[in-house]
Amino acid sequence: MIKKNAPIFLFILLLAGLFWSRALLSIVQGVWALYAIGQFFQSKSFNFKDPIFIWSLVPLCCWTLGAFQHPLAMANFDYALTLAVYPATVLVVKTIPKQIINKQLVYNWLAATAIGLVLPIYWYINHQIGAHNLLGSGQALPTFMDTDHVRFSILLCSSVLLLLTASFITKKMRFTLVLVLTILILFLAVRTGWVLLFFILIAYCLLIVVEKKSIKPFQVVASIFIVVLLASAAYYLFPTIQQKIAYTIYDWQQFQPGKFNANYSDGTRRAINYAAIKSIESGEGSNIGWSSIPAILNQSLAHYFSGVNTNFGWPFNQWLFWWMGSDWWGALLFSAWLFYPAIVGFKQKNKGIIIWTIAIAISCLAEATLNYQYGVFLHVWPLVILWQKETILAPDNS
Repeated sequence: MIKKNAPIFLFILLLAGLFWSRALLSIVQGVWALYAIGQFFQSKSFNFKDPIFIWSLVPLCCWTLGAFQHPLAMANFDYALTLAVYPATVLVVKTIPKQIINKQLVYNWLAATAIGLVLPIYWYINHQIGAHNLLGSGQALPTFMDTDHVRFSILLCSSVLLLLTASFITKKMRFTLVLVLTILILFLAVRTGWVLLFFILIAYCLLIVVEKKSIKPFQVVASIFIVVLLASAAYYLFPTIQQKIAYTIYDWQQFQPGKFNANYSDGTRRAINYAAIKSIESGEGSNIGWSSIPAILNQSLAHYFSGVNTNFGWPFNQWLFWWMGSDWWGALLFSAWLFYPAIVGFKQKNKGIIIWTIAIAISCLAEATLNYQYGVFLHVWPLVILWQKETILAPDNS
C-alpha cells in the first residue's frame, strides 16, 4: 500500500516545493530520480531508446555548446542542473503506473492550482484599492512561487489544458471547470496567462475540427466567437483587466530609443532584447557561453542606453539567450528540440502535446521561460503527463 501510494505522496511534495520551497522542489526531484534509476537497474526493464527519454537528454547535450567557452564557471553548472530536470522527470514518470499518471497526478495538479488561487483572490478581496494600484503600475497580485506571477499564470494555463484533455472527467464538469479557470486567469490580469489561455482554447477547438471532420465550420466560428465574447465581457466586468490594459498601452507609449527606464515593464524588455540583438549583430554577443551573457548584455545595454546598468542576467527571449550562448546553430538545435514533441503529437493524434509545446514556445518569445527552475518544471511535467497518458473515459461522459 505504501509503495503504491508513494508516487502520489512524492508528487504532492513536489507541488508543495513549487509553491513554497525551491530547495524542497530540487531535493524531492533529485531523490526521486535516483530512486527511479535504482529501480530500472534492478528490473532491467527501462528502454533507453524510448523517444521521450532521448528527447529529455538533448538539452544537456546542447548545453555543452555554451559551456566549453568557460568550462569551470558556476553559471554553467547552475544551468546544467536546471536542464537536468528533463531527464530526471522522465525517469520518475516512467516508474509510475499509467493509471496514476492519468488520474491521480492530474487530480493533484488541479488541486494545487485551486490552492494556489486562494492567495491572489484573498489578497484582492482585502486590498482592492491596493490591487488596482499595483496593476495600474505594471505589477501583479501576490502569488505563491516566490511571487513569480508569470510562471504562476503558466501553471494556471497548464491546468486548463489538463482539464480539456482529462477524458476521465465528464464533459459537463470539464467545461464548467475550464470556464471558471478561464474567468480567474482573465481576472488575475497576467498578460502571459492571457495569451497562452486564448491560444490553448482556440487551438483546442481547431484541433477538434481536424480530428472530427463531421464538425461544421460554423461550429468552429461559433466557438472562437464565444472565446472572443468572453474576453470582451471580462474587460467590462473586471477592473483588474482594465488597469492592466491601460498600463500596457501607457508603457508602450513611453518607450523611446536610447532612453531606458526600469519602471516600465515592457520598456525594460524591449531595451534589453534590443541590446542583445545588437550585440549578436556586432559579433561580440554570439557564441560567448552561458556564463558571459550577463556581462556582455550589460555592456551592450550601457552602450545603447547611455550608461545604464541592470541586474538582468539574460534577454527576455529564449532564442536570443541560446544565440548569445551557443551561436545560431545552438538556437537552431534548441528550436528542433523544443518543437519535436509537437511532431510526436501530430503522429499520435495527441492534442495535448501539440498545444502545450506551442504554448511554451509562445511564452519563450517574451520570457526566458526555460532558464528558470519553475519554467522547466512547468514545461516538462504537463508535457510528460500528456505524452504518457492513456484515454480513460468517465463513467458518464456527457
